[in-house]
Amino acid sequence: MAEPTLLAVVEVEQEQRIRCQAPACNHGVYRAIHVIQADEGIKLYGSQCCAKLFGWTSKQRAAAYTTTDRRLTAEERAQLESNTASLLEKLKVEHEQHLAESRQKLRALKAAFDQRAQAASVIGSGNNRPAKRTLGTVLDPEIERRAKKIVSERYQVDADLPGWRGLVLQEAKKIEDETD
Repeated sequence: MAEPTLLAVVEVEQEQRIRCQAPACNHGVYRAIHVIQADEGIKLYGSQCCAKLFGWTSKQRAAAYTTTDRRLTAEERAQLESNTASLLEKLKVEHEQHLAESRQKLRALKAAFDQRAQAASVIGSGNNRPAKRTLGTVLDPEIERRAKKIVSERYQVDADLPGWRGLVLQEAKKIEDETD
């Protein structure tokens, strides 16, 4: 049996709630609909049933095609029940576009940061030695997610809590160095 995958977490208006598809549940869900790929196919669950069935919710796992709870339009809500696979394809495309935009912004921020650091090094030190490359606190969302997962698993902590950022940044630097 393969591990269930959290594909998306979406939200609909309370009046348009869907029915949880967990066995013997049938509760209405509207705020955090977990779209999960499991052995049985794509299913829609509420947070409580997701926690009972799999031992995790969207608070512990990142969704593959959404970054935060995404509110669906009326048309998308209808598509969620009638053709979930095509809605997931749409969410995947949106998510990939968002990631590409984030990466582009991140590259621009890092370039500006490196340029400032190099200029400050040349002006402040009196020599023409380039500044040591430092990792800013702005990270690629995918790298940050992977780094937080590593820290959480290694130290059995919530890497989103204050105090763990330094270790997350160290792991992110290792991941970035591996991909360069």
